Amino acid sequence: MTTTYPPRTNTLALVGFIASFMLPIVGIVLGVMARRQIAVTHEGGRGLATAALIVGIVGTTVQVIFFIVWLSLFTYGISQAPLFR
Repeated sequence: MTTTYPPRTNTLALVGFIASFMLPIVGIVLGVMARRQIAVTHEGGRGLATAALIVGIVGTTVQVIFFIVWLSLFTYGISQAPLFR
């Protein structure tokens, strides 16, 4: 009787997925690296790597939009505030 085990999950895919929620750019980089490793080693975790890419891209986009809105509101507030008058 032979026992077959499922393929190991790629560690970079798992770390990239977790990191994509906190540091989206790191999640993107690790997701790409994990997908390349999975293509060579045939490990599991391709879905995690893809999810890390998607979450990382969405998170980065949200952060950039937030920064642009914050910067525009900050510059508007500075230009409207009477300083030392």
